[in-house]
Amino acid sequence: MLIRPVRYEDAASLQRHCFGAMTIEQVAAMIESLVDVTDTVSLVADDGSEAVASCTVTRLTHRLCRHRADIGGFVIAPSAQGTGLARRIVNEASRYAREWDCTILEISCRGGTHAEEAYVGLGFTEWARLPGGYREEAGTFDEVRLWKRLDG
Repeated sequence: MLIRPVRYEDAASLQRHCFGAMTIEQVAAMIESLVDVTDTVSLVADDGSEAVASCTVTRLTHRLCRHRADIGGFVIAPSAQGTGLARRIVNEASRYAREWDCTILEISCRGGTHAEEAYVGLGFTEWARLPGGYREEAGTFDEVRLWKRLDG
């Protein structure tokens, strides 16, 4: 599985595997908005024929926070979950963050979900929890913010 920057031609497979609630046009527009943005890279996991996972890594812009990067939009297709892919993606995201001289990597998720457990298993530590921070059709969830120190 290759972890690489997103390409325009990934829109259809990302829509199919990761962003099913969006149209292909919306996914394509999202890709367009992320390409060539300074201190931002959108990564995909490519299984050789399709993109089956995605995340975006962004360096924080405020002058007091430029040593921090955030992972957002982290989605792995159900068929690729439990394979160690999340660790590989976080490692690649960390590599980009270190290139930007970041020493802290952040991520957020819905509280009480598998994602929260997975991120802790990947070495992230909770630093904030907003009760009821996310509301969606599936219910109301805490927003959990986690961080990880980047070495070297």
